[in-house]
Amino acid sequence: MKLARLVEERRDEKLPIVPLPSEREMERRELLSIYGREVKDRAREINRLHSIFVKKGITTVAKKNLSTGEGRRKAVQALRGQMLEDAEYLMQHLDLNEKRIRELKGRIKREAKADEDMQLLQTIPGVGPVVAYGFVAHVGDGSRFSKGAQVGNYLGFVPRLDYSGTVQREGHITKRGNGYLRGLLVQAAWAAVCSGRKGTLKERFVYLTAVQGKSKKKTIVSIGRRMAELMYSVLRNRKKYEARPWMGPGNEPARLVKQAMSA
Repeated sequence: MKLARLVEERRDEKLPIVPLPSEREMERRELLSIYGREVKDRAREINRLHSIFVKKGITTVAKKNLSTGEGRRKAVQALRGQMLEDAEYLMQHLDLNEKRIRELKGRIKREAKADEDMQLLQTIPGVGPVVAYGFVAHVGDGSRFSKGAQVGNYLGFVPRLDYSGTVQREGHITKRGNGYLRGLLVQAAWAAVCSGRKGTLKERFVYLTAVQGKSKKKTIVSIGRRMAELMYSVLRNRKKYEARPWMGPGNEPARLVKQAMSA
């Protein structure tokens, strides 16, 4: 009742509007959620299968050997009895799981290939069909945001702020928004900084880690936020990404970046 009275008394004031996702966006979010769940299930099943070899005392079989059907069939030849039966049961689950992942990823790739916004996003280094699909599904075309910083806040990339009197401290990131999309952006950031292509994101990462000595894990999260803002800018401007050198806070940092990258 209090809220109703406040709205009645302040009709002329602008109240915040929460945009609702369209039916198409909801379908895309659901598809991405199912894909992410299947990928996590696959990793869990591989861990369970690997634990069987560890219990048996077989240390020559690594998790990477169990990532393919052929590798799994070769590895289980060393098992006998109940352990072999358990391993074969897990292998059946993995075969079905990987088939489902291929089907879902095929749908994502086909839609990403036909969507103009997703095609623009894939011009950014490190951004593939799944990352572009997830960004469009949750952020849309960016029209409901006035600037890139709002996108970073929406995805939970900004630090928490703790106030105590006149003291302000920055904590860990808020982790609001979709956690799977945030993880995809961090993976895309790793792909961008490890690629052979030059650009602002890679040079910023090199400067912060090699020159300033900051933690790579913390820095890559900030690069993920920068990538989200860059993706927003590409969608709003409706232009393909063009690599530009990062000038840094001044000419001196830019020179140090070149030395660090050539080392």
